[in-house]
Amino acid sequence: MRYQIDVPATTANLGPGFDCLGLALDWWNRIVVERAAEWKIQVRGLSENIPADKTNMTVEHMELFFKRIGKPLPPARVVMTNRIPIGRGLGSSAAALVGGLLAGNALAGEPLSRFELLELANEFEGHPDNVSAALFGGFTVSTFQGARVTSASVEPPRAWRAVLFIHDHALSTKFARQVLPKKIPRADAVHNIGRAALLTFAFLTENPDLLEVGTQDRLHQPYREHLVAGMPELLAAARAAGAGGAALSGAGPSLLALTASSRIATRVRDALRETARARQVNGSVHIVKLSAEGARVTPM
Repeated sequence: MRYQIDVPATTANLGPGFDCLGLALDWWNRIVVERAAEWKIQVRGLSENIPADKTNMTVEHMELFFKRIGKPLPPARVVMTNRIPIGRGLGSSAAALVGGLLAGNALAGEPLSRFELLELANEFEGHPDNVSAALFGGFTVSTFQGARVTSASVEPPRAWRAVLFIHDHALSTKFARQVLPKKIPRADAVHNIGRAALLTFAFLTENPDLLEVGTQDRLHQPYREHLVAGMPELLAAARAAGAGGAALSGAGPSLLALTASSRIATRVRDALRETARARQVNGSVHIVKLSAEGARVTPM
């Protein structure tokens, strides 16, 4: 049996929801996998610096899955088509990880549920924000209860759009975490708790008027701003052009603006392009739909 696995790009944090909030985007990586007599691995699309061997992150997590269920990983033919930009804060590593676990689960006859796969994915990733959105789709809220992950997902408003400014350079998530302080003021914690709750309410009630305040942050963005060229100017330009809210996407360097319609998204896109040119910041701008659907596994 051959399987096609499609995994969406994701954006995390969304401003105040550090390591807790995620959102699936209508932008997909694809993996086609089937048992074979010997290993054959192909990487297509955005393939720069991605190994086409068993050190590939997707294949590594297929092997980790089989180790977890106590079985040897059989040889397979794996064809990966990568569309999600790598190292840009759009969940490329989460897509590779989730894709590998789903591919392993499919080849093994699906012994694990999605929630069991979430537990496994979080164990490997270390934080559940991107992997939850990749697995379940929509706007996700994830947290720990002891060592276990509790996650909930809500379908995002269909008319809303994400406008992404994607810098030409990559930024390591590990490095972006190293610049964060180990302690924060109580006032900053209270600031973010309220705004994360407000942002969640904005998605639940489909109220774009709450996005501006709901995407504000004091826990990570101020400390990462110097790593992202033109960040304050670009975020300000997005808001001025009509974005409901704007924030760093994940650890960056991509920037996210949320809009209530495609018409507003076009204005925000144009404003970001103009501002980037004026500030001599190299990057591209994309308008992307939000995805209510998480990763798909389709027998072929």
